[in-house]
Amino acid sequence: MRFVPVVGTLRRYSNQWFSGDLAAAVTVWAIVVPESMAYASIAGMPPETGLYAATIPLLLYAVFGSSNRVTVGPSAAVAALSFTTVVAFAEVGSEEFVGLSVLLALIVGVILVLAGLAKLGVIADFLSEPVLKGFIVGVAMTIALGQLGKIFGVEVEAEGFFAEALDLIRHIPDLHLETFIVGIVSLAALFLLERWIPKIPAALIVVVGSIVAVNWFDLVDAGVHVAGEIPAGLPSFAMPTLSLASIAALIPAAIGIAIVVYGESMALAKTFGSKHGERVDANQEMVALGAANSVGGFFGAFVTTASNSRTAAADTAGQKTQVSSLIVVLLVAVTLLFLTGLFADLPEAALGAIVVHAVLGLIRLRPITRLRSRNTVDFWAATATLLGVLVLDVLAGLMIGVLVSLGGLMARAVRPRVTWLSWDEDEVRFLDRGKADEKEKAEVSVVRFGAELFFANVGTLRDAVTEEVMTLQPQVIVLDAEAITQVDTTAADELLKLDTELNNQGVHMVFARLDPDVRAAIESGGLALEGRDYPQVADAIAAID
Repeated sequence: MRFVPVVGTLRRYSNQWFSGDLAAAVTVWAIVVPESMAYASIAGMPPETGLYAATIPLLLYAVFGSSNRVTVGPSAAVAALSFTTVVAFAEVGSEEFVGLSVLLALIVGVILVLAGLAKLGVIADFLSEPVLKGFIVGVAMTIALGQLGKIFGVEVEAEGFFAEALDLIRHIPDLHLETFIVGIVSLAALFLLERWIPKIPAALIVVVGSIVAVNWFDLVDAGVHVAGEIPAGLPSFAMPTLSLASIAALIPAAIGIAIVVYGESMALAKTFGSKHGERVDANQEMVALGAANSVGGFFGAFVTTASNSRTAAADTAGQKTQVSSLIVVLLVAVTLLFLTGLFADLPEAALGAIVVHAVLGLIRLRPITRLRSRNTVDFWAATATLLGVLVLDVLAGLMIGVLVSLGGLMARAVRPRVTWLSWDEDEVRFLDRGKADEKEKAEVSVVRFGAELFFANVGTLRDAVTEEVMTLQPQVIVLDAEAITQVDTTAADELLKLDTELNNQGVHMVFARLDPDVRAAIESGGLALEGRDYPQVADAIAAID
């Protein structure tokens, strides 16, 4: 039950849960069928592969996932990542492109499974929330722009967000009127249905309505492009072409995609787990997502991840367990076996409208601008990610954001907060000297160092103490070490040197609130702390008096 959580779910399953699971499954099916075919187009894959990605991966996650709420399948952002990666090696629509997309899913899955078994679930922590915000907005803008060509009925050949936007503007006079009408009406219908009748599956209604319109008005003869014949039948097992050259070429991007897949999915699992008081196992989630992608790759699916919209819809509809996902798999399988013929006349403009509607809600700039007043590093990490996605490409933007975040972390570690303290009689505690009403005794200076002490930041402490001695000429320096949880060998050696220099100037240094391990680390550098280590800052000052 630990490694295959669905076993425990089935053992304790209550009949009272079934109605909620069934309602959620029907809701998700109505959303996932049109969305999967639309997201397949984002990935540059045939429509049926979107349905493949909505069956096998969802089945594997339902079996191995630790969350009762998450729904796995195609997503716009990950489909865009897949396309960006594979298009560099093969022509869109070719057998090689499809083969590499499937191979990419397999590699991403293997990476996630190995990472989960190695208990590397903390890896998603490197994908900070600000980076994810910038990444999602950038990807959503890129995807929306890429679908406008379908809605306008024009071919946009330029590459890159800004070049593509200019190319689209140049082609506006050439727009195909019938295609444009289908696209705009579909998009308007999606927004109106979502606003006025939110409980019905708007995407499915638009799909059915657009197919009826194509046949009623003979729009194919008018030049409206449609999905065409979609092969019927369940996904079949096929071994991807495992060329070492292809694997080596895809691995760098696959690592980045694996981090995104896990980061987004884990955030979603934690959110809904917290909402329902359910525990989520980070490493088991990694294994489940890995199994979903690796096995899905053997059945023709591209990369998949947790879906925010479908998970939220299922939760609203009353999903209780992953039995709901198992029902969705059956419903999509029925669709593949018997209903694919109904989608042959589905206009590409309607699919484009479905994608645009899905991603427009993700383009939220206000949360990014709000970061500016909260944390400068987070703001620039989100902004750099967004601009990187738009100017370079999706993965490059993501890596830029991660590097900016790590750079900010390193800057904070190297230049931590150093606070000089004064005793405040009214507050009966030590405060920042700049905020205290009374100056502390001239012969004693108290400094608080707000981080671990290691080779890269010990110089910051040394410089602060040296400047204090030169300006205020105290007789005693008290180091409040409450925030210091570790001291490396370089820092311990530097503390000994600083103590020696202070002694030569007639200044005595003592310590307060030292952790036992930190004390041992400092003494390992040769600095004797006997009689110089006090439980509180006040005790150190009292001993001096």
